[in-house]
Amino acid sequence: MAELGAYQTDVKFDWGKASELATELRSTANVLEYQVGERHRIHTAPRANWKGTYGDEFDGRVTTCTGDASRLLASMREAARQLDEMSRLAREEQDRREAAREWVKNDDDGGFLDGVHDFVFGEDDVPPPPPPVAPPTIGIEAPAPGSRGG
Repeated sequence: MAELGAYQTDVKFDWGKASELATELRSTANVLEYQVGERHRIHTAPRANWKGTYGDEFDGRVTTCTGDASRLLASMREAARQLDEMSRLAREEQDRREAAREWVKNDDDGGFLDGVHDFVFGEDDVPPPPPPVAPPTIGIEAPAPGSRGG
């Protein structure tokens, strides 16, 4: 018999919660993206009145804030994409397990009469489902180097 892996049990994955979390991550990233734009927009009026060192510090802090926010929203969107990918892979594995259970059920030895039938008419040429795949790995990027200002 082909090596089918752990096909007797269902995949332990909550597709509903994963979808909810991915939606929430995307929604929060959209709100944050809007706020970054607003920060840029409202930055110009106060900056017009600030000259010298304090104005430069203000620019630096706005740049740091919007840069951090941009990286955060990109990370939230990437996490949502990874959740979608994990859901897809979990669904594929669940489908594979169900197919494996069905294959095993249909491939069980049916006794003497089934053996005679297979001898006379030939066995069904239904290949077993594919073996389990290696678990996916999702890399985590290191934080971007740089100064956050002071």
